[in-house]
Amino acid sequence: MSIKNTLVALAMTTSAFAAVAAHADEPGRHPFYAHAKADLDQARWLIDHRPGDNWQMGRSEQVALREIDLAARDVTQLGLDVGKDMFRPERADVHPDRRGRLHDAMATLEKAHQDLAHEEDDPRVRGLQRDALRHVDIALHATRNAIRDAGY
Repeated sequence: MSIKNTLVALAMTTSAFAAVAAHADEPGRHPFYAHAKADLDQARWLIDHRPGDNWQMGRSEQVALREIDLAARDVTQLGLDVGKDMFRPERADVHPDRRGRLHDAMATLEKAHQDLAHEEDDPRVRGLQRDALRHVDIALHATRNAIRDAGY
C-alpha cells in the first residue's frame, strides 16, 4: 500500500470516528424536555376547555393555568439551552381516558413532572429545571384543589 493510500485510509477512519463521537453527544438527543412541553400543552388545554356554556373558571384552575404557562416557558428555554428543537411538534405522553378533564390534566402534569425530573448533567440549566419542576408542582396542587372544589 502506498503512502498516499495509507493517508487516505487514515483520514477516512479518523472522519468515521469523529462522526460517531459527534453523534454520541448530539444536541437534543434526549426527548424529555420536548415531551414535557407537549404534556404541559395538553394539560393546559384540558384545564382551559370545559364543556358547557355556564362554566365559570375557578381560582384554582386560574392558578394551574398560570403555573403551566410559567413551566412551559421554562421548559422551552431548557430545551433550547441543551440544543433540542422545541418547535417540532411532539405528542403528549398521556392520552385522556374520559375520567374527567381535571383528572386527565393531573395525569398529564404528573407525566410532565416525571419527564422534567430526569437527572440533568448540564449544570448551566439545573436552576431552570428546578424552577420548571416547582411550577409543575404548584400546577398539580392547584389542579387537585380544582378537583376538590368541583366536588369530585
